[in-house]
Amino acid sequence: MDHLLTMLFASFTRSSVLREIEASMAGFARKLERLGVNHLPKRSTLSDANNKRDASVFEAIYHQCYSHLRHLLPDSYPKNEKWMEKLFIVDSTTITLFKEILKACGNAAANGRKKGGVKIHIGMHLSESVPSMACITSAATSDTKFMPRFKNMPADTILVFDKAYVNYGLYNHWSNTQVKFVTRLHGHSKVEVQEELSVDREQQKNGVYRAQIVQLGHSQQKDKVKCRLIYFYDKDKNRVLKFLTNDFSMSLSKIAEIYKQRWQIEMLFKRLKQNLQLSDFVGDNENAIRIQIWTNLIADLLLTIIKKGVKRKMAYSNIAALVRIHLLSFVKLNDLLLKPGDKRIYNNNSYGTQLSLYSNTSP
Repeated sequence: MDHLLTMLFASFTRSSVLREIEASMAGFARKLERLGVNHLPKRSTLSDANNKRDASVFEAIYHQCYSHLRHLLPDSYPKNEKWMEKLFIVDSTTITLFKEILKACGNAAANGRKKGGVKIHIGMHLSESVPSMACITSAATSDTKFMPRFKNMPADTILVFDKAYVNYGLYNHWSNTQVKFVTRLHGHSKVEVQEELSVDREQQKNGVYRAQIVQLGHSQQKDKVKCRLIYFYDKDKNRVLKFLTNDFSMSLSKIAEIYKQRWQIEMLFKRLKQNLQLSDFVGDNENAIRIQIWTNLIADLLLTIIKKGVKRKMAYSNIAALVRIHLLSFVKLNDLLLKPGDKRIYNNNSYGTQLSLYSNTSP
């Protein structure tokens, strides 16, 4: 528990150096005792723990927290957009490391040196905005290696993923199990046009100017895929996007709108990198890096739930900043976030009292 709390402290406060973590926590020694931290971590102790304690422990803690707190996650979407409830988005992000720990993509620099890289693969329900599936690999690992993890999705799920995820066998499996997918056409795909589809004026106004029924796969390929190919003109960026789907009934413009929702997972990556500690790592080995990533995912889960519980619109970054400043202050988070200028919220509670996350009454 001490190890988890120490790494969460580092994540929330964005501490990136072992000495900084040690000194910062020493200043809160009395308050940390109230959390059950009886032994303040030394740099060497924390370094050894990050090196030797299996990162799968932190992975298991994340999934336990997710299962336990899932009912508190955001679940709102427009009443007339029930399809959003079914969306499951898959993507990955890469973080460059300070030394060659995990294999990175590309060639070495001109001086012969090559930094490592870590890739975080994530699958999440659009309505929740936090990962329900996650996998940490080297940056050089293909995205397709993550695909078997979401092979057996519930019927009527709509999977949304980028063109890097290519697996024709899985495409057919999803069609056979009533799972829909929306992706982009990979540039190297072999496409055989079977039928041209009509596009009405309303669809054209929404950016769709052409649609076809196609078969993917070359002549000798066992797994061929029948799907719709939709051409969409993005006027904002002046580019053409080609969408593939095994859904033959949904409107063409709706398919484009579904793929647009993939941006929400990019927002997840953005907030992780900007508000928590994913730019600098406190350990120089693979296990320590994995532990820090899982800790950040736990911290993000907690911040997302806090944001949902606040009865006013507040930016995630503002909530993260206030939590960082008042991390070990004995104040009610809900009061702090709703009435930050009210001095009474700092005086209403006795020192050391454990407070409820949302309750407006004293425990």
